Amino acid sequence: MAASFLDYILRDLEWEMRRKIRNYIIGMVPEPVRKIVGLVLLIIGVVALLRFYPVGLFYTMSELMSMITFFVGIFSIGLGMILLRHKGR
Repeated sequence: MAASFLDYILRDLEWEMRRKIRNYIIGMVPEPVRKIVGLVLLIIGVVALLRFYPVGLFYTMSELMSMITFFVGIFSIGLGMILLRHKGR
């Protein structure tokens, strides 16, 4: 039990350190630029996913291209949301 508790504490400290580094890096970008880049990434992600859905259903798109389009869309939406929701502290 002590080992699992220690693992939990170490894992939590590792995530806390990653969170601090990410917040520091994102915090270096000025807020107006961060909002513009976040919106552009969000729009690119939505367009990629909207393109992925009908092409995947009705046309023959290679599996690799389909996976790349899907992951680019998800990654862009996620990064755009991170940039838009950052408080700037």
